[in-house]
Amino acid sequence: MKLSLIGMSNSGKTFWSEKLEEYGYIKLCCDDYIEYKLGSVLKKLGYRGISDVSKWLGQPYEERYQSNSKKYLKFEKESLEKFIDQVNSDYADRAVVIDTTGSVIYTGFTILKKLKNNTKIIYLDTPYKVQDEMYTSYLKEPKPVVWGESFNKRQDETDISALKRNYPKLLAYRRKEYERIADITLDYFLLRKNNFDVENFVNLIKE
Repeated sequence: MKLSLIGMSNSGKTFWSEKLEEYGYIKLCCDDYIEYKLGSVLKKLGYRGISDVSKWLGQPYEERYQSNSKKYLKFEKESLEKFIDQVNSDYADRAVVIDTTGSVIYTGFTILKKLKNNTKIIYLDTPYKVQDEMYTSYLKEPKPVVWGESFNKRQDETDISALKRNYPKLLAYRRKEYERIADITLDYFLLRKNNFDVENFVNLIKE
């Protein structure tokens, strides 16, 4: 099977792609590719790892964010184009999982269509009832987040207040877009049951 895992940051994409890799899948990670492409920039800043990519990207209220988010998306698109090609060439006879970023929905119609035509898209759901938990995780373990049109700041707001107010809007918009392109949606709570393992995961998406 050729799979693409989609969903918000901290939804479990990397966890399950690593489990699938242990199970025999080839893992292709967009975050790793983006970090590699940003290598020289990150090195100059003394940055390394995905949390430092987030630091480089910045928050939507910071001046550097607009230009950095464009660079980030450029490399994300590159990663998907490359991985889709590899799915059909280098790994044509292998089981493959593409670990996408949360911002995959902003890569455009053409890339998303190719992704859907060449892989089974698995959405790891994050329901509204866990959005406070998701926001806390986002602040605690920052991941790069492209906000698109989901952020605005009022005159009387602090940066953090604006972030907190807009996060549910971001989550709602993304959920709608993830659901629209997904072939299969997997339940948040099911994936976190103690007895749910990678074999259960694979069997579920085969159905």
